[in-house]
Amino acid sequence: MSAARNSPVSEGSRRYDVVIAGGGPVGLLLACELGLRGIPTLVLERLPPGRDEPRALALHPRTQQILDRRGLLDDFRAAQERAGGWAFFRRHIDNSAPRGHFAGIWRLGRAESVEALPAGLFVQREDIKAILAGRAAGLGVTIRHGAEVTGVRQTADEVVAEVRDDSGESVVRARYLVGCDGGRSTVRGAVGIAFPGTEPTSVSRMALATVPQDADLPTGWVRTATGWFMRMPDGRIAATEWDVPEDLSTPPTLEEFNASVQRVTGSRTALTDPKFVSRFTDATRQAERYRAGRVFLAGDAAHIHFPAGGQGVNLGLQDAVNLGWKLAARCAGHAPDALLDTYYTERAPVAARVLHNTRAQSALMRPGQDTDALRDLFSDLMEIPEVNSRLSALIYGNDIRCPVPGAAHPMAGAFVPDTALATADGPVRLAERLRSGRPLLLDLGDGAQDAAHPWRDRVDLVPATSPDLDVRALLIRPDGYALWASDRPDALAAGRDDEGLRTVLTEWFGAPLDD
Repeated sequence: MSAARNSPVSEGSRRYDVVIAGGGPVGLLLACELGLRGIPTLVLERLPPGRDEPRALALHPRTQQILDRRGLLDDFRAAQERAGGWAFFRRHIDNSAPRGHFAGIWRLGRAESVEALPAGLFVQREDIKAILAGRAAGLGVTIRHGAEVTGVRQTADEVVAEVRDDSGESVVRARYLVGCDGGRSTVRGAVGIAFPGTEPTSVSRMALATVPQDADLPTGWVRTATGWFMRMPDGRIAATEWDVPEDLSTPPTLEEFNASVQRVTGSRTALTDPKFVSRFTDATRQAERYRAGRVFLAGDAAHIHFPAGGQGVNLGLQDAVNLGWKLAARCAGHAPDALLDTYYTERAPVAARVLHNTRAQSALMRPGQDTDALRDLFSDLMEIPEVNSRLSALIYGNDIRCPVPGAAHPMAGAFVPDTALATADGPVRLAERLRSGRPLLLDLGDGAQDAAHPWRDRVDLVPATSPDLDVRALLIRPDGYALWASDRPDALAAGRDDEGLRTVLTEWFGAPLDD
């Protein structure tokens, strides 16, 4: 029997299944995933539109693949072009090739060729938010700016979020709540989820401000005897030191930033007219769990780390897509509650790997002669293809798999690459067939659609042929990962794989329809 769908609960006259605390990229992509499946969703964002730290974010190949499977990739490419793309980035690094870095060593390739996608798609944070907010609103999601979640309580049937905005205090009730409210998450604290990790060993100060024309500042990413100086692709300047002040609670100032730049570079240049000044450390923490009853965490609310390699935004966006289709299926009454627990079991190890490699990068970026020697050796090792491939996989996540317990086929758990399909409706790319946000069963000649017919209300059943897929049938999750495959000719017709497919469909997408 499928999970019964309860009525969504209300905020005034509107009714919502899911409330999302935080309208940054992670919260907005999660809202898009829910809106795509028609789940009543409310986003509460404390900042007004356009009020955020101006900075560019690098979207890695796996994230680009996911965006393509939602029809968003072209919008992000256009946003990169408006910002100047790789040509703008190359002006700020020593190596003119569009390669990545590990601990500031610009020799990182990619673990594999990924659908001809660049290693990084550079998009302004505000552009990301605008694109996703536009998509979410078009899907019926409600976005309230200037509204901050200040407390959370829950029962067996609902979550109650305490909200503060210009009109005062109020409450919002929903079936589920997701905290996408950053590293100092109010939601995480309110539900008592611990956030263990390591204390900071370095502090970075960053600003977007006016640089004097006669400035004698270095360009690019420069390691000095006292720290690092960095000029970012979007005009930001940062200085990193390994002398951490005892008190990091006071707001950073331009004077503090200029003093740090002068200590790191030896230059007496002082920037003026700041658009913003910020401060961050290499503190590394991960939530001990991502779920407490009807409350979930995603993005920085679940994990923080030193921002090396642009991994944070990609980690968070992929959290959102993983949780989104599962929460939508549960709200629609199709999926068992246990499906929601796979969000943590799948995503927590990925985050732990990111935290581990960013700790290593922070250590490799320390000043000092001992680290100089280690960097020289590490740089040589990165020229070994196998080493480079391993490090690239760590940064870009091209090797991420989603575990499928009991799966026998090697494709189960792997991300399915885009390919051309020939269908009764004409040629189509696999990525385009996933834009509904529904699971996809490709019947490539094994009769799989007949076995899956009782799940037709929640799984797209598509007979097709493909020159690139060496299987007879393939079941793909909404986020692009394979759950089940068969490569034996006529195995389903002979009844040998029938029960395996039905078992997977039931475990992941609920009980079949009664015909």
